[in-house]
Amino acid sequence: MRRSRLAVRTAALTTTLLFVGAVPVWSYFHHAAPEAVVAAAPVSASRLPLYRWTVGEERTYHFVWNDLQRVALPVPQQGDAPQTMDGTLSLDGELTLQALEVRANGARVRLAVKRLDRHDATLSGQALFPDAAAVQAHLPQTASAWLELDGRGALVAVRFSDAEPPLFRQVAQTLAAELFPTELRDAAEWSAVESTQTGEVEARFQFDGEDARLTRRRARYQSLRAAATAPAFRQTLSSLTHFDRDPEGFLAGVSHDEILDATHTDGRPLMSRRVRLRLAFSTRQQKPLPPATEDKPIVRAPSQVAFEGDEELALTTSQADGMTVDAALQVLASATDPGAIPELGTFARRAIAALKLEPHRAGELGQLFLQKGRSPAMRELMLDLLAGAGHADAQATLRELIVSTEAREHAGAHGLMVQRAGFLREPEPETGRLLARMNTEARTAGDVGAERASAYALGAVVSRLPKGSPEVAEFLRPLEDALARADNAESLEHSLRALGNSGTERVMDLASPHLRDEAPEVRSAAAGALRTAPQEAATRMLLDALMSEPARAVQGALLDALNARTLGAPELERLSGWVVAGQLAPGAEAALLNVLTPRMDDSAAVLRMLQALSVRPDQQPATRARVMALMAQASASRGG
Repeated sequence: MRRSRLAVRTAALTTTLLFVGAVPVWSYFHHAAPEAVVAAAPVSASRLPLYRWTVGEERTYHFVWNDLQRVALPVPQQGDAPQTMDGTLSLDGELTLQALEVRANGARVRLAVKRLDRHDATLSGQALFPDAAAVQAHLPQTASAWLELDGRGALVAVRFSDAEPPLFRQVAQTLAAELFPTELRDAAEWSAVESTQTGEVEARFQFDGEDARLTRRRARYQSLRAAATAPAFRQTLSSLTHFDRDPEGFLAGVSHDEILDATHTDGRPLMSRRVRLRLAFSTRQQKPLPPATEDKPIVRAPSQVAFEGDEELALTTSQADGMTVDAALQVLASATDPGAIPELGTFARRAIAALKLEPHRAGELGQLFLQKGRSPAMRELMLDLLAGAGHADAQATLRELIVSTEAREHAGAHGLMVQRAGFLREPEPETGRLLARMNTEARTAGDVGAERASAYALGAVVSRLPKGSPEVAEFLRPLEDALARADNAESLEHSLRALGNSGTERVMDLASPHLRDEAPEVRSAAAGALRTAPQEAATRMLLDALMSEPARAVQGALLDALNARTLGAPELERLSGWVVAGQLAPGAEAALLNVLTPRMDDSAAVLRMLQALSVRPDQQPATRARVMALMAQASASRGG
């Protein structure tokens, strides 16, 4: 069992250190013409190819490779600080490079790892190579990769056979991508955008020392695979690589150092990486070529991250980080309050993952919920775990619990428990039907709290149903009816917020008239409802309302809603005119800054708004400091 567990963990390491990217399969080098094989690469007066190769010659190199990465998990727990996953890889040993073919348009080089004096790899503190047997199983000396180089010496593809273990394929591909550049030109210096396993990065290349050394300096990542859902991010990057060749033009060594720290635009951590790689020539000798029948049909581009195995299972296993359902139940049974659980956010993440791995045991958490004497806070936590797990067993248990007598024991907390159903990422129709029934029953019984809680959750369920689902209209009906019945500001506010949770097209027509309501709390709720309305016209409606809105709280709600929408140059220009005219209410600066922060790139309108904010009197020191920092960032991005 240990080896199968290791296989899952090594697959999880790939999701941490190497992010999945959609890259086409390479087939250019599938077969090479026999007559293309020659004794050595031709020597030319140009700077390229980058390295000479002699067919059959096996060159041995000592290498040291340290790769550390911390990645923010894509699904942070509700209300918690972002959770991170740490991965480390540290290898020290010998590898060989043997030229199998040398052609006018490129070369094929065989890479193998022959000795490892150090082989440490961890994922969230868990060792991936617990013993020598694990190393031999996953990084055997018999495994090899074929590196396909073009006529300039740039790495085009890496090839494997089914005989190579998946982890070897992942390690060899990443190592090859670090050892060989993918963008080469016959020039003294040039700039290029490299596609790497980390992302798209701008780089500057320069030949030094009578062309004996190629130096690469990476300046900025245009995109990160770890930030697929956050296209705007901040970064600090230091990256320097030297590719050295000996006087005869053969590969002499590689030195690569890269430090990357990336955050979301609001400062939340996104990822960090520390890479140090050293390669130094040791010996060379002529070796027989492999049989002509040998083939490696698995072809990968250097920037491609191919996940092998069950990706979802591997990620869930890594998130559980050794936690079992038994261990989670023991912690929950012994705690009287969530605050007493050490590192609650980490515990919740691991417990949710454990429930995903053993879905049939969700009912045991339900039994613990129903035990007498459980505090409402602990019961809310148990519902959080079920909602986070989200599978069919978890949803069935959650539905049973939120209507139980035990849940209703706590009048003040029952509404919060019901709203946990709105946290489900893939709610089943039966969950929506239960909430609709609860809403009707609560309204009939005059239970205002339960009616509102079920409406809020029902709106959230609608937002996550598949597009075109027949249940959408069914579940929207009670929300629309509640808005139509509302006869006071409080009822209107709650009805608008519940309807807004649905994010459907109907929201714009039903909520927009209330942007002009007399009550500021109703106007704020209408703004919040339009936040996720799918129509582009909702953006214009929010801007129209903002232009004439005097109340600070409502301005904040309108700006928050606008921040969730796409704002182009016309919208930013209009917003700028409003800010420069002095219409922003005192105290609403933070909401405006939230709008501006992710939209800093090359926008004169954004800079004008920051300049207007910088001269406003009586601002809080923290707000002023934030304004000045953003102005400096905007000035730097515009070259001034």
